[in-house]
Amino acid sequence: MLSMEDQNKFSLKGVIQKLKEYVENYTDLAYLTLVRRMSRIIPGMAVSIISLLFVFFVVFYLSMALAFFIGEWLGSYALGFALTGVCFILLILLVAVLKTGIKKWIANVCVRILMRLRNDDDDED
Repeated sequence: MLSMEDQNKFSLKGVIQKLKEYVENYTDLAYLTLVRRMSRIIPGMAVSIISLLFVFFVVFYLSMALAFFIGEWLGSYALGFALTGVCFILLILLVAVLKTGIKKWIANVCVRILMRLRNDDDDED
């Protein structure tokens, strides 16, 4: 027969072992959850970056076309490019004036996207 002290040692060793397994499993679960969420966020970011790159090229070529059009219309390509540049300066000033509203809008969009991803994760569980 085991003495009371031996039984306490035995059960304490078992509890410690189970606690170690629990911590290890919880760590693995947290890591896998992070990987799953990142596997959804990173491709979304990559697609957004590629889309922004295409938008940049579209805006660039359209601004070139606008500059040539205005230049042809006014009889001076330099004046056409200058007026197109003034349009971009006005857009930059507009963004500077509306900076706070734009930041709030971007933050709200990001929160909605992240909450949608989280809700999708919860639906899968």
